[in-house]
Amino acid sequence: MKNKVVIITGANKGIGKEAAKEIAKLGAKVYMACRSLDSANQVRDEIIKESSNQNIFVKHLDLASVDSIINFAEQFKKEEPKLDVLINNAGLWTKVKKLTDINVEQTFAVNVLGHQLLTQLLLDELKNAAPSRIINTASHFAGGLDIDDINFDKRNYNETHAYKQTKQANRMLTREWARRLENDNISVYSMTPGFIPDTELFREQNVVGKFLIKVFALIEGRTIEQGADTIVWLASTDKITGSNGGFFNQRKEEKCKFNNPEDERKLWDKCEEFLSKIKISYSVLQ
Repeated sequence: MKNKVVIITGANKGIGKEAAKEIAKLGAKVYMACRSLDSANQVRDEIIKESSNQNIFVKHLDLASVDSIINFAEQFKKEEPKLDVLINNAGLWTKVKKLTDINVEQTFAVNVLGHQLLTQLLLDELKNAAPSRIINTASHFAGGLDIDDINFDKRNYNETHAYKQTKQANRMLTREWARRLENDNISVYSMTPGFIPDTELFREQNVVGKFLIKVFALIEGRTIEQGADTIVWLASTDKITGSNGGFFNQRKEEKCKFNNPEDERKLWDKCEEFLSKIKISYSVLQ
């Protein structure tokens, strides 16, 4: 991946960290987009030491904050004319319902809408690198999306339901992006890392929840290395056997039960409705 420029969100922990390390070993220039700069800088040093690749950079990105996303895009555009691979990986699972600065439930804001905005802001750079790729970290643990009740105004908030609906949305928006960008020679894929108990995603689980996670891990658990493998493969392989917009597991495309173009467009429009509240400067859009 020499001369390739890659952005990975949530690259300071879990599968994001592992993917960043392996992609760095392949020679790419890697931008680690992370909320915690202290943690990210420490990981950056580890990756440089292990990969012998000095082209690893840390940039602040809080996907729950519109201003942070815009600032990240502005800084990246000043430094790079192109973007070969965008890996939308960062994820949140939180017990408490909280609305962000544009009145969106926080889990959806981080896992879906923040990446939606980030991708839109970096489209010119992706086009400049074409053929380029967008990779969205989704999950098998998905479902229950109510496009008309993203914020749980009508339903009782539940952290599991909130997370699952975002993973369904990731898979749906991947296909909509693929359709919209096909003529620009930008491929878009979603993937599942599988069930990985050794990440901080489940840090807010109670004692019972953590026990169940340990039990399930004995049956279906994967290591962080195994979880990151498909991301690295999608980012680096010369030829992907599978369809543009496809959902991948262990380097193979799987049939996605949420495949519905009408609902995908409806979800896209709902995201646009949320993002229409944002005022973005002309310079960023250029």
